[in-house]
Amino acid sequence: MTSSNKLLSRMATALVFAFPVLILCVPRGAGVFLAGVGVLALLGWRGMGRAWREHADVLMPLTIAVLAFMVVDIGSKLYFDTPWNVIDNPSRTLLAILTCWVIVRAAPNPAWLWRGITLGLFLAFLIVGYQYFLLGDGRPAAFVQAIAFANIVATLAAIGFARPGDDRRAHGTAWFNVACAAAILVMNGTRGAMVALLVTLFPLLLVRYRNVRVTMLGVAGAAIVALVVGAYLIPASPVAQRVDLAIADVQKFVHGDAETSVGARLKVWQIGINYFSEHPLTGAGVGQFARVLHAAPYCQEERPRSESVACVLEHAHNDIVEAASTTGIPGLLAMLGLFLVPGELFRRALQVCRKGGNDRGVSVSGAGVAVVVTSLICGLTQVTMAHQANVVFYAGVVGLLLGLARCEVVRTHDTLHSTGAATSHAFSAHFNRSAPIR
Repeated sequence: MTSSNKLLSRMATALVFAFPVLILCVPRGAGVFLAGVGVLALLGWRGMGRAWREHADVLMPLTIAVLAFMVVDIGSKLYFDTPWNVIDNPSRTLLAILTCWVIVRAAPNPAWLWRGITLGLFLAFLIVGYQYFLLGDGRPAAFVQAIAFANIVATLAAIGFARPGDDRRAHGTAWFNVACAAAILVMNGTRGAMVALLVTLFPLLLVRYRNVRVTMLGVAGAAIVALVVGAYLIPASPVAQRVDLAIADVQKFVHGDAETSVGARLKVWQIGINYFSEHPLTGAGVGQFARVLHAAPYCQEERPRSESVACVLEHAHNDIVEAASTTGIPGLLAMLGLFLVPGELFRRALQVCRKGGNDRGVSVSGAGVAVVVTSLICGLTQVTMAHQANVVFYAGVVGLLLGLARCEVVRTHDTLHSTGAATSHAFSAHFNRSAPIR
């Protein structure tokens, strides 16, 4: 490796380490990360073409998925003649391509990502605790919109739980990440993010404890259950308050009252699905979900907009409903592609690294699968494209982990090749020594 490549790798490693801290703890940190990726691309431009050719089997599917999403959104914007600003947040998904490209070019040390996650979650815990206890903020979220912040915390905790290592220190750090995230989510009060984290932790036990007995898996699973029960039973727990409120809201909705936090979401989803059934091919236009609500009979006749919790919302609080009702079937498929294509690439990398005995590769790839699962679950109660920090985070973390996973796959193949070559050489030498002299 040349000196310039070593410098680029070190700079990329520093950015990988800083990524969680920037996203969680720095105002407009997502923009700082985006700028950092751009700087690395400029510094390493001479090798970018070669990197693309060598890693096209990952970069091309990711590019196709992102560009398909962009084409549908731009086409919808042109068809409905909506303002160009509706493309602002969706366009940031292009960061996934650039980040993955830069990472495979620079090949940073992935160990620093987990160090950054632990530091970022701990600092975020301190910030949120200050906002909650000293400032009296009922939904503390550092410097990001509350729900988007909670989704980011849950996703980073899942990645942090998948960190490599089988010793006590590694396991302890993994659980420390989860504990910090759980405490943040309890104070933040976002129910969807808490569910996403807890659901994702169970399959991640197979990554965290892949070399231990079934008994240990049972103990770890019991620890997750105890975490849930404890969060609910703590006196004056925000989790208990939010869960009880959700149950009460659903009961009110069943009896016809949609003017609650959960009831408004259910009504909005109902309106969005009805609109999609009437306009399955085009929807209402990208970024135009508010028009769907304003045109609904519920918001015009039954409940004036100024008096309704549901009718003043700007998006559907659900990725699937948002995409289907605004961009139709093409938009729904393109949006799902942003999740399922990276998910499949992570699955393939996980399979290769597991067969090759690359534990670090298993952790990176498993973390990538966890990101997709967590993001899909969070997307059931929030729209990924609604907030800039959320979009940049998802695109950045997918590109980053895909690049790292690809590097680990290459390392696995090189190791297997060198091992195979060494074995073949040893066999040949033994054969030559034992062969009779003629």
